[in-house]
Amino acid sequence: MAETWDQMVARRNAEPGAPEAYEAAKLAYELGAQVRKQREKRGWSQQDLATAARMRQPQVARFEAGGTIPKVDTLQRLLTALGGRITVTFPPAPRPSVARGPSGRKKVVAAVELQQPRRRRQQAALD
Repeated sequence: MAETWDQMVARRNAEPGAPEAYEAAKLAYELGAQVRKQREKRGWSQQDLATAARMRQPQVARFEAGGTIPKVDTLQRLLTALGGRITVTFPPAPRPSVARGPSGRKKVVAAVELQQPRRRRQQAALD
C-alpha cells in the first residue's frame, strides 16, 4: 500500500534535522512577511526597496517570499531602507528540558526584534 500524506509528513518530521529546518523556514517566512508589510505601508514596489537597499529586485522578491534567510548585513540594509533597525537579544533560556532539541543537544535561544522608531515593536524568535 502506498504511503499516505499523513504518514509521509510524520516520517519526514522524524528525520534528523527536520525540526530545525522547519524553524528556519518559519523564520524566513516571518522575516519576509514583515519586510513586505513595511514596504507596502510605504507604497513602495519591490524595485523601490531594492534600489534603496542597494540590491536587485529578484533578491527582494525571494526574501519576501520566505525563500531565503539573508545575512545580517543584508537584513540591515533592508531595514535601514525601510526606516527600521535590527536589535538582537539573548533572553534567558527556558528550563533545560525545553531548551534541548530532539537529539538531546542544547539549542540556542535568541530573539531578533524588528523595530520601527516610535512604533509598536514586532518580534521574531529563533528557537
